[in-house]
Amino acid sequence: MLILMGHIKRKAQMAKVMAKHGFGLLLFRLGLGHLVPFHWGLFGHRKKEKPYRPEEHLRLAFEELGPTFIKLGQILSVRPDLLPEEYIDELSKLQDRVPPSDIASIKKVIGEELGKSVEELFEYFDETPIASASIGQVHKAVLRGGERVVLKVQKPDVERRILEDLDVFEELIETVERSWLGKKWDLGSLFEEFSYTIKNELDYIREGRNCDTFRKNFQKDKDIYIPRVYWEYTTRRVLCLEYVEGIKINHVEELKREGHDLKRLARKGTGMYLKMIFRDGFFHADPHPGNLLVMKDGRIALLDHGMVGTIDSMGRLNLFQLMYGIVKGDTDLVMDAVYDLGVQARRGSEQFLKRELEILFSYYFMQPIREIKLSRIVNDTLRLSYKYGMKIPSDLYLLLKTLALAEGTGIQLDPNFRIIEEIEPLIRKGFKHMVLPMLTKRELLKNSLMATKLGLQAVSKTKKFLRDLDRGEVRVSIDYKGEERLIEDLRKDINRLAMSVITLGFLLVATLVVLFTAPHIIKEYTVYIMLIITAFMLSYGIIKLRKT
Repeated sequence: MLILMGHIKRKAQMAKVMAKHGFGLLLFRLGLGHLVPFHWGLFGHRKKEKPYRPEEHLRLAFEELGPTFIKLGQILSVRPDLLPEEYIDELSKLQDRVPPSDIASIKKVIGEELGKSVEELFEYFDETPIASASIGQVHKAVLRGGERVVLKVQKPDVERRILEDLDVFEELIETVERSWLGKKWDLGSLFEEFSYTIKNELDYIREGRNCDTFRKNFQKDKDIYIPRVYWEYTTRRVLCLEYVEGIKINHVEELKREGHDLKRLARKGTGMYLKMIFRDGFFHADPHPGNLLVMKDGRIALLDHGMVGTIDSMGRLNLFQLMYGIVKGDTDLVMDAVYDLGVQARRGSEQFLKRELEILFSYYFMQPIREIKLSRIVNDTLRLSYKYGMKIPSDLYLLLKTLALAEGTGIQLDPNFRIIEEIEPLIRKGFKHMVLPMLTKRELLKNSLMATKLGLQAVSKTKKFLRDLDRGEVRVSIDYKGEERLIEDLRKDINRLAMSVITLGFLLVATLVVLFTAPHIIKEYTVYIMLIITAFMLSYGIIKLRKT
């Protein structure tokens, strides 16, 4: 009953805030917004000179409703397929900075999580937080062994409030999902994605693991530094990290005074993100300047590892093709990669979207490489997504926004910086330096096992399909005259398919045999060996297929 009452109170609070700001939104929809002086402060709004715009009402409502809505707004700010450009721009301004909780409640959380008082655990604990957000706040401390650390502590009761909001959202979505709005936006899937994201942010152990992954990936890189996690002081609600001292990467004047090479820093930072994406397939998805510190020795320290994205080998291959197409000015390659990356247009608008994208890319391809801003291409492409109902996978959104933000940071350091110029040398080096590292032994083994399994099953499954076809147990929803001709055509097609699968399986197994028996050969002549085997098997397959 208490939970139900809590939900009722929260629903009432939501209704009150949304009514306060929703009234403004409604009036704008009716064309009467300019007649009501919200900006005078008469209805509880902050005073300002110019009238409030409808998208400002939405942002203010989200800020007033707390951490769940702030996170929701931040996610929506990278979904231009759902909201118009002006709303995207406004929600991007959402500030996740709120007053800190009182120090007694923070110390209580630390004591509950670590089993000892702050005084017992630390030689020194700074009671003034160096940062405070809606979910947690950060304090400096010194361990008993003398190590300087920072403690990220989850605020009291914030998890309960967020889970309560998620319950309310789920209840509302169940009601709205069957309406036209629910079908247009696929609210069920959006809620699942949002719920997954925000629950992950409540678990600091997951963030610590992300930090360890980055630390392992960059352990041999002399230009990048990832802080250490102190796991004995880390739980779901407390994260203990090594304290890193440095200058924020966007504090240009301070960096100049310390004698840092700004152009080199721009390339170091961009190189870090390109390695994350193309080499590791695991990238930091929140590259705003506050998360990048320049240390005294010139290394770049990466902070705040809560938001990450992943991209598999095939996704990286498609992204490589996209970048290759942009560098070479090949619209066909770009369009093919865009669709292979999972981009979809609303039914009936595919041709219009394709034409718009071709016009857009053609415009950029006429410019010299040094003048092309990847961030501008990304933003111009994403603007089309709302107009044409373009669906883009969420991790691809994160990736594109990450590259755009990384370029923006580079431009702050060096106005002539262009990320495309950094990618171009990698493109010139081609498959040897970018694609072949993706084809690891593990990937080859996994795919060869799957292909072998498919090849072994192909004969039995083909025979079963043909038996079902002969017995009339397979329904074919086409109007085709001449059943015998149909069966014969299908038999030939299936034979060709089976031969293709077996050929692929043989090719992958042959590659594995060479890989494990003579690795020195495949290391030097991988591409040539693959081409020779492929040509042989292709010729063999063509001869066999002609006999079917």
